[in-house]
Amino acid sequence: MGSVGNTTAPAAAAAPPAKTWAISNPFRDAIVAGEVCPVFTTRMTTSAELPMVLKMAGAKALFIDMEHSAFDMHAVAQQILACNYAGVSAIVRIPSKSHWHISRMLDSGAAAIVVPHVETVEEVRQLVKDAKYAPIGARGCSNMQPLFNFGLVPTKVQNEILNRETMLIPMIETPGAVDLVDEFLAVEGVDGILIGSNDLCSDMGIPGQYDTAQYQDAITKIVLAGKKVGKPIGIGGIGGRLDLLEKWFNMGATWSLSGGDLASLQAAIKKIGENYSAINERVQKAKAAASS
Repeated sequence: MGSVGNTTAPAAAAAPPAKTWAISNPFRDAIVAGEVCPVFTTRMTTSAELPMVLKMAGAKALFIDMEHSAFDMHAVAQQILACNYAGVSAIVRIPSKSHWHISRMLDSGAAAIVVPHVETVEEVRQLVKDAKYAPIGARGCSNMQPLFNFGLVPTKVQNEILNRETMLIPMIETPGAVDLVDEFLAVEGVDGILIGSNDLCSDMGIPGQYDTAQYQDAITKIVLAGKKVGKPIGIGGIGGRLDLLEKWFNMGATWSLSGGDLASLQAAIKKIGENYSAINERVQKAKAAASS
């Protein structure tokens, strides 16, 4: 009688593990965790070197200011790529509320979009519609996104991650918007608020007067509103007032526009000039003493 072969069915091959997709946004990670995060602003350069300089200095984010500069979208898109590869979050303040500014900068890989001069709840809802994919908004789908290093990610997965991990941040810059802060923050898809201190003070008729109760009460109201709903609040325009910033950080604010390329370069050049002026003064005194 011939031998009977093995009749046990072979085990089914194990299915390959599903690929896990993720994006890097160290700025969001820090502020959502409640860490205090300084942010450096560029208005002068869109060079690829700046993100790596910031990374080596320990910074988590670069604030690319299109509102107060002549930056064009292509140059900004290239700097966003440099940020992503350096491991620094690219925060872009766009120059308008236009949907094509929002969508094109997000499609270029921005980790956060800041929108200036937001005045009404209706505007906030429209911004969400333009910045978030369905079902939260109606942003147009485009695959092979820079934030995924141009990987081909399933659309459903991509949209869910980008809705969650990229940030839409309206700015509050007028007393009327301060009054609406709770309503702004209640809109699904709003990921936080940035306060524009200088425009706010100007609109209040107290330009540059950061020590007034009028200004400080407005900031306190916004910070506490964000803390109540767990959405991060940033403060712009007072990077040099560390006393006020620390007060609001203790209340729950988590980030600020804390320095910029123009001011930093000017301060460094001024310091060099002062040092050389002092040296020159000593040298001239020494020469005068030697010739007397």
